[in-house]
Amino acid sequence: MKNACIVIRDNRNYFSGTEFEKIVAALLDGGYASEKIYLLSAEEEQEFAQTFLECKNFFENVFIVSPSSALPEIRAKVCELLKVEKTDTDVVHVGQKSFFFFKSGRAGEDIAREETVPYLDAKYGVRHGKVVLRAFGVPEQTQKKLRENTVAAGKGAFVCTVSENDGDFRFEILYDDKTSKMLVDEATRKAAESLQEYLYAVEDIPLNVLVVELLKLRGLKLSMAESFTGGGVAQKIVEVSGASAVLFESVVAYDNGSKRKRLGVSRQTLDTQGAVSDETAYEMATGLLSTGDCSVALATTGIAGPNSDGSRKPVGLCYIAVGTQESVYVYKYILKGDRQAITRRAINQALFLLYKQIK
Repeated sequence: MKNACIVIRDNRNYFSGTEFEKIVAALLDGGYASEKIYLLSAEEEQEFAQTFLECKNFFENVFIVSPSSALPEIRAKVCELLKVEKTDTDVVHVGQKSFFFFKSGRAGEDIAREETVPYLDAKYGVRHGKVVLRAFGVPEQTQKKLRENTVAAGKGAFVCTVSENDGDFRFEILYDDKTSKMLVDEATRKAAESLQEYLYAVEDIPLNVLVVELLKLRGLKLSMAESFTGGGVAQKIVEVSGASAVLFESVVAYDNGSKRKRLGVSRQTLDTQGAVSDETAYEMATGLLSTGDCSVALATTGIAGPNSDGSRKPVGLCYIAVGTQESVYVYKYILKGDRQAITRRAINQALFLLYKQIK
């Protein structure tokens, strides 16, 4: 099958792409990729008509995304061009061809996932299965090679999608019910092997949910001390139902005085090594463990920017400490991006290190 997408934008409002990209992604996740995407203005009636008629001639399914205010007019125009009666439904059929209408944004995404994909599955008599691998910090070249190799291994039977959010990587292999299970299993095995140390799950489970589940499974109690991440790691943990069973405390030790008084970081360490240092991160974590209230500790300290802290250390430098009563490990990173991007990446990095400590 061949699919196209026509996106109608309102020139009077700022356009970021979020208005349609999740709708297209939802269709792609279901196995229905758009071979072409056309971006048009709501005011360009003639261009819309020409584009639509081209899509009608060359594509089996046409997805039309429009601001809700313009959708009735767009739908009426489509019916006029197709020479069918006007309708207020979300899909119009002419022979074997289908024309779908989506409101921009989340409402359209929900329709795409919950109604359009099942409709297309029924139309083509296809039942889809999927395999999802989750990993963290996968280099761009490794991502590209993984996708290329998996598509090739599928011999045309796989649709592979890749997404990454602040280092958190999701790889999906979509296949239909006619695909050999042996082919799927072998492709999954090779994909998992290629991800190696980056892999954390061969199922679609978010990193924070996996960490909470593992803490429960191991019977561990977690304490955290965060400086530059400002409680962001704790927030990801408490988002998960049942976090109260595994989280003892979270301390936002932003000021050096808090690091000294609350966590026992020595004044000498702060004066000689600085708040953003291997030694400070280590002492923050051991300070939590010394109370005897937790079995696992995590600590973060760093410089999120936009300016350095006067120590000549670069923006993006951070140290993350994680460990148990037996040993504490400290990891150094120099992260890129603005203040928000650095903080988000550090939060995910901390969760991944915590996962590796307790797996």
